[in-house]
Amino acid sequence: MTRPSPYVRRQWLGREIRRLRDEHGIASEPLARAVGFPRQQLSALDNGRLGPDIDMVSAICDYLAVGANRRAAIMDAAADGWARGWWVPEAERMGFRQATYADLESGTKSIAEYALALPPGLLQTAAFAEARIRSTAAGHTDVFDPAAAVAARAYRQRLLLAVDGPQYDVVLDEFAIRRCAAEPQIVADQLRHIVAVCTTYASVVVRVLPIDASIRGHSAPRSAYSIYRYRGAPGSIAVAVDTLTKDLIHTDPHEIDPYLSLHRRLKAAALAPEPSIRLLRAAAQELSPVEGAAA
Repeated sequence: MTRPSPYVRRQWLGREIRRLRDEHGIASEPLARAVGFPRQQLSALDNGRLGPDIDMVSAICDYLAVGANRRAAIMDAAADGWARGWWVPEAERMGFRQATYADLESGTKSIAEYALALPPGLLQTAAFAEARIRSTAAGHTDVFDPAAAVAARAYRQRLLLAVDGPQYDVVLDEFAIRRCAAEPQIVADQLRHIVAVCTTYASVVVRVLPIDASIRGHSAPRSAYSIYRYRGAPGSIAVAVDTLTKDLIHTDPHEIDPYLSLHRRLKAAALAPEPSIRLLRAAAQELSPVEGAAA
């Protein structure tokens, strides 16, 4: 997890180019003509869809006389937007949704999540991940490879737990613990794995949100989400919202702020880390008793 997410950097770059156009009162078509590039190419840059043309970005900075510091930040984002992470050649086999999350996790300094119905993907065991893949088999493409998907999930977990990995802070809804999303033994082992990770790695904190928790303002989270902050990219932040069929990715501040506010409320309502660990241990013991294990 070294370079900032290419997707997030392209989105930031697109916003910055649009901001420059607004500041100079120039529309996309005349700007494209002035720098000698097709309007469609500038539109793709604005929307962050493709790796940016470095020459075009440089020409825009020249034409609009962008200051040295701002230009350096823009050109850095353009270079980051071209990065091809490990997930790119594996995207079809591991699944495009998981590849998107691998992209978003790249270069993070911190990840905060709310897990509503399932243990978070970054902490899932191979057995639990395999069980979830079996339960959603109808949604996979012909190229999708379950073994590659499980291996990719394990690799993402290794990156998370590496010495230079991000801080990882999860609010885990008790609903995700009590409603078995796989066979009881698999779920019990999954809960014990979360406990083991939390007690081994200081960078990982899990807080359980009790079903009967009182959340300030009676906030009712409607979906799971992840919040990403990045190294070497000041102000870069993204939120991915998990839905049934696809993920919504927000990079605009006005879309991100409600999630930051909600997450503060959920953390305040959740149990502290130590009681959370005790609850996870007890839940695992209820599902699959281990002789001599303390709740």
